[in-house]
Parts: sequence; C-alpha cells; structure tokens
Amino acid sequence: MAWEPRSWASMGRQLLPVRVTASPDAVADIAGHRQQWRIALDAVDLLRRGWPDTDFTGALVRAAKPLAKCTPDDLPRLSGVLGWLVSHPGSGLWEREIPVQGVDTKWFERHRGLIEPLTEAITGSETGLLRHGVGFRVRILDPSLWSGAGEFTVTLPELVTLELRPSRVLISENLTTVSTLPELPGTVAVHGMGFAAPSLAEVGWIRDASVLYWGDLDTFGFQILGQVRAVLPQTTSVLMDSATLNAARRFAVPEPRPYRGEIGHLSVSELETLALLRADDLRLEQERLPRDLVRAALIGC
Repeated sequence: MAWEPRSWASMGRQLLPVRVTASPDAVADIAGHRQQWRIALDAVDLLRRGWPDTDFTGALVRAAKPLAKCTPDDLPRLSGVLGWLVSHPGSGLWEREIPVQGVDTKWFERHRGLIEPLTEAITGSETGLLRHGVGFRVRILDPSLWSGAGEFTVTLPELVTLELRPSRVLISENLTTVSTLPELPGTVAVHGMGFAAPSLAEVGWIRDASVLYWGDLDTFGFQILGQVRAVLPQTTSVLMDSATLNAARRFAVPEPRPYRGEIGHLSVSELETLALLRADDLRLEQERLPRDLVRAALIGC
C-alpha cells in the first residue's frame, strides 16, 4: 500500500493511503469473486491453446460479463461450440441445431454474448447461424393450401383471421423445427411458442383440424403437451416416445430444473416416456433429432 502526506487547514498534516498494489488474484479475493476469476483465467488459457494466433483482447472485453457467469463445466462446451463454428463457417443451420454433444439451446442462448464475439475474433465473421424474431410462426407444408408466402409470422388475432382450411395442424414447441419441416399433404405448421401453445385453441381452423404436437422430450415439453390436449383434445403427440428418446439419447443433456408435479391429459405411453426422462432427469430437444428420423416419423403419421 502506498501512503502520501496530505495537509488540511483544520486538521493539519496527515499521512493517508492513496494506492493499493496487489495481484489480480488478491483483488478477486477481496471482491469475493475468486471462483469467477479462476474460470476466466482457465477460459483465456483454453482460447490461447486452441487458437494461439488469435488476439482475443477486444472480444474478451465485450464478453466480460457473460464470461463471469460461466461455470467450470461450461468451458469444454464453449470449446466444442467454437471449434464446430470455426470448422463450419456459414453452415446455414439454426442456432438450436448446432450438433455439439452436451450443448442444448438454453445453454447456447445463455452464452450467446460470449460465443459471438469469440467466434468473430477467430474467424473475422459472425457465427453463420440463423435466428428468428418473435411471433407465431406459420409454415405452409402443403403449397396447395395457400397462395401467399410459404412461411410468415403473425399475431394471435391475425392467426384467427387467416383463410386457411388444413386437414391437419402440426404445432411445434420450438421455432427452429418449424423452419426445417418437410412438405406434408394437407398440413400447416405453427410455432407453439412454448406455454403460449394452448392459446392456439382460439383459432377456429386449428380447432377444426386434426392436431399433432411435437415438443421437447423433457418434463416441460410434456407439461405443454398436456395443456394443449386439455383445450384441443384431438391432439396426438409425435416424436415424443421412448423409441425416439433411445434413438437420439446421445444428444440428451441433464434437465436443469425438471418439473416434478403431476401432468394431466397424457396417454399411457407418454407417461411411460416421461418416467424414463425423470429417472435420469434427461432433456432431449427437438433440434437434436436427425432430420431423416423426423421426416420418416412425420410422413408416417
């Protein structure tokens, strides 16, 4: 600590501390952020070893706050995501489709502020991943049903007034899967927007159609399914069974905060799949499923 004399008219001459010299580790300890500082150092070391010719200074300044929220388990995931993005520039995939084991969409969304500047530092460009805006996304899977745009976003009141008469409506929990669905006869796909999905029962042409619901294989996916079926009792689930879980189990991740309550309006097979998920607190998102598997299941419905 450095001290310097100061003179005051009323108090005379005093020796006061003016500067503290300490190591960054000591400062982090004093501030109560020792763990975050160590994680930040480990992250910088990981980046320097992985991309030794890259100057990360500016990117790390931009990403300081997101970096402070990382845990030790986040670092290998971060490395995997950056490695995949660097190897697949301009992939054209949606953010939720990035095929990195152990990474789900919630993780990507939480760490987007870290991933984007680091990717730009390494590659000199953006991630190349696609993102959606907000709204009920509609996709016409049978062009004969609609002469306008094949994919568009509307509010719920606008959805009600659409002149559509599909024989089947496919409600998808997540937005990315709506944009990657194959063409299906007589079918219109609608993004359910998570727990907003039951409000689709206000739409007459959806009430009049047979309804498929495709959600994440996790406790909240089944909770949403139950709520949708409560207001649209004709709803049938698709790709929410034990066979699907087993086929893509390697892409499942731990569900951080599983819903433990009772879920109504589920079939026996759906309850069995829910029990399998709860046994290991697993979460398998829609976007993790291979497109060939999805296409085969939907065409077979």
